[in-house]
Amino acid sequence: MNTVTKITSNLIESCEQCIAACESCIDSCKGKPGMADCIKYCERCIDACKDCISVNESSYLDRAIAMQQCVDACYNCAKECEKHEHAACIKCAEACRTCIAECEEMLA
Repeated sequence: MNTVTKITSNLIESCEQCIAACESCIDSCKGKPGMADCIKYCERCIDACKDCISVNESSYLDRAIAMQQCVDACYNCAKECEKHEHAACIKCAEACRTCIAECEEMLA
């Protein structure tokens, strides 16, 4: 596996882990007062991560735009989740930060 393939593989894995963490966070936050923004940002993050995965699995699409959108969505999600002390929010924020790092490595 060459370096570019390894980095792309790491990025896709980070996005998948971020999606799973966001889904868990949504499930945990449903029905709790004051968690609407958390859910909203998790949903946006899931969409951006899914797009990022799709683009990185296709060789003909512009990856930079999707990766930057993923960085932005993950950043906003992490920022919101870090406001909360729920275990699912903390795990989600960590997964978002990892995903951001992987995207930024690819964008560099």
